[in-house]
Amino acid sequence: MRPTSLKLRRPRGFGLLEIVIAVAIIGTTVFALSLVFLMADKLEARASNQSRANFLAEEGLEVLRFLRDESWSGHLANLNTITTYYLSFNSAISAWSVTTSNQGPIDNLYTRSFTVAAVNRDALSDDIVDSPAGSPDANTKKFSVSVSWQERGSYSITALSTYLSDMFAN
Repeated sequence: MRPTSLKLRRPRGFGLLEIVIAVAIIGTTVFALSLVFLMADKLEARASNQSRANFLAEEGLEVLRFLRDESWSGHLANLNTITTYYLSFNSAISAWSVTTSNQGPIDNLYTRSFTVAAVNRDALSDDIVDSPAGSPDANTKKFSVSVSWQERGSYSITALSTYLSDMFAN
């Protein structure tokens, strides 16, 4: 008589199926994580460009304030409201100037320009008003600085504006 033994039999190939499922799960996870990292890199680059553009626009406003302080009549008083202007820095003499010609992109990416708008004031309160109902103020102008750049086939623009007055009568 043969001794009988109870053997638990595992189906063959079950270990291979577990390996295939584990590889599929790991592969899907790695693929998803790589997409997340690629998207994060693109968003970081976009945020960096936007941040640099904001700094360039703020710098443009600061340059206009500096030019106002240096000489309102020499730099800003005679600017037209229908012209687009650019800021130019001459490193040889360390001086800013206003020009009508584009000096080329900043950091090979950004174009900074500014426009000038006339300002009207309310006759009673002397507040700045948007409507032409007020009287023109020749000693105050609205300056709008814009920075544009191309990003993934489309243009992005950052714009800041402020009012400047001939407060030093210069």
